[in-house]
Amino acid sequence: MIERKLNTVFIPVANLKESVNWYQSILGFEVDEEQYKEIEQLPVYTFQMGETSLTLEVESDFTPSPSKIPICNIHTNQIEKVRDSFLSKKVVIESDIISFPDFSYFNFRDVNGNLLMICTG
Repeated sequence: MIERKLNTVFIPVANLKESVNWYQSILGFEVDEEQYKEIEQLPVYTFQMGETSLTLEVESDFTPSPSKIPICNIHTNQIEKVRDSFLSKKVVIESDIISFPDFSYFNFRDVNGNLLMICTG
């Protein structure tokens, strides 16, 4: 039977190695050295993030989606610090911090132009 669990989120990318390096340096994701050693031969790279993983997948002729809806959100408890860090690293920010009583978020683009979200909720 199907479990009520999200296993992985796939994000399309143009260049796997460049994307993994960006996710490591900008988002602080931990790189698996064993997986990284074979990155030139892999069609995907998976970041382990608790129960749900994030998988970057090379797509031939990749074009980022023009969608205004983020692919996924990434959690933080320090949204202002994250936004300031992104600005200093020249990350493309797509929105101001939007706040509600129980959460806040802002949208940004990764190195491939994919729309993602940083969220406190």
